[in-house]
Amino acid sequence: MKRQDAVGFTIAVLIAAISLIAPQLQAVPSVHAEGLTSNVGQQNSAEWTVEEAAFVSNYPTGFSFTIKVSSSGGEVTRARAIWYSPNLRASQTRAIEAEEAVYDAAAGVWTATWEADTLNMVPPWVEVMYHWELRDEADNRYETEPAIAEYADQTHEWTRSESDGAIVFTLDLPGEVEAVVLSAIDERLPLYQEVWGGVLPRKPRIILFGDYDVWMEWRTVPEYSDTSRIVGQTFDNWNAIVQVLYGQNMEQAIDELAYSTVVHEMEHLYQAEYVAATRDIYDVPTWFPEGDATFFELHQSYDYLARIQDMARNGELPPLLVGVADAPRTDGDTARDGYDIGYSFFVWMQEQAGDLSWHRKAMQLLAEDVPFFEMLEQVTGMSTAEIEQNWRVWLGASPMAPTLIPTWTPNIPVIATQAPMHK
Repeated sequence: MKRQDAVGFTIAVLIAAISLIAPQLQAVPSVHAEGLTSNVGQQNSAEWTVEEAAFVSNYPTGFSFTIKVSSSGGEVTRARAIWYSPNLRASQTRAIEAEEAVYDAAAGVWTATWEADTLNMVPPWVEVMYHWELRDEADNRYETEPAIAEYADQTHEWTRSESDGAIVFTLDLPGEVEAVVLSAIDERLPLYQEVWGGVLPRKPRIILFGDYDVWMEWRTVPEYSDTSRIVGQTFDNWNAIVQVLYGQNMEQAIDELAYSTVVHEMEHLYQAEYVAATRDIYDVPTWFPEGDATFFELHQSYDYLARIQDMARNGELPPLLVGVADAPRTDGDTARDGYDIGYSFFVWMQEQAGDLSWHRKAMQLLAEDVPFFEMLEQVTGMSTAEIEQNWRVWLGASPMAPTLIPTWTPNIPVIATQAPMHK
């Protein structure tokens, strides 16, 4: 998550490789899905024939699916479109949406429509995977092969740049944005590959707005207050990073976007792909994934490590390896502490190992559902207490962490707040 506090501190980051071509997008009203058109299939005792099928973007209000289909078993009596993200990660159960279709007898076409609402907010230009479930009057049933379409915004003129590692969409922004973003991604790509062993299985999509009013067209959730605005959101389920830039020094904003925000958020996509998808234990404090993502930033708006070293020298460094409830936070008034402290821990690991081997091993063990403290001990070969002491001394603090006031524990069950690095 990108974090910007009242004094202008910012966090961020992303990945891919470079493309210099940004053609004007030519959106089309519908997409005929490969695998659905002219499809003949046998299921139960009937033969099914799909004459035509299409995905229609109604952005920003939603999208529709249409199909013209017949069955040798009799009239088709029910059709519904099942849609979902094409990203299905290891051990995850696919989250689906189902839209019942309405039949137009004159045209012989079934139409299913999804309308955007506060429960399901979908940004433009993401990929949507879908298939049809069909039934005829003899209760024969048929399911089409999945197809992938793009939720295109046909109401504005976007530009698109694509590389081997990412796709960037921009609206009402200077022409150099795409090249700068992809250049930052290309610069960081070797580090992602070293830590994770490869790139993401599907190209991430970076969708960048230059107009706040247009940004709000697709956002079905209202702003939190009159004094704060959401200017970016990462959708790991849609493999997308969505940001808006407006009302500021554009050159500086583009630099921060590319070299801080995008590369930071890209690491969150890697975490979702390779750790959260398989992890069932809710014991990872938020400073760890945010510190990890901060580690991938190319530009810093101030010296993160120097700030934590100052805290250490002044006796202000809080305990690190404690329970989730008492660990440094990444929200509230002291949110920057959690980001910067987490970053310092990943720098410490790199210096102790002499390379990124501890970093890489930590992620591998988390993906294997090894408990958090046990993971750290396996990676470093130290006890939890020794890790804390070594890290503190490295920063210039006393080896002994300050004693926390015990947290009151109620006599009723408490559900822990979920950290990003689990299912």
